[in-house]
Amino acid sequence: MIFSRFGTRITLVSKSEDAAGQLRLQGTGEGMEGVREYGRADLKADDGGPEIDAAIAALPWKDKR
Repeated sequence: MIFSRFGTRITLVSKSEDAAGQLRLQGTGEGMEGVREYGRADLKADDGGPEIDAAIAALPWKDKR
């Protein structure tokens, strides 16, 4: 289970890279409307970093259209 740094459950939907080359993650938060962006450092998980890394690796790249 992936959470924001504030403890909100997050469902990640895609990943992208900003102009500085930083990884950005798009996801929906439990009880929130719309998709928000998160940095890797903004996430926590039940099983720690390896769980977050596995979730990120499985994400599709955000369509740049």
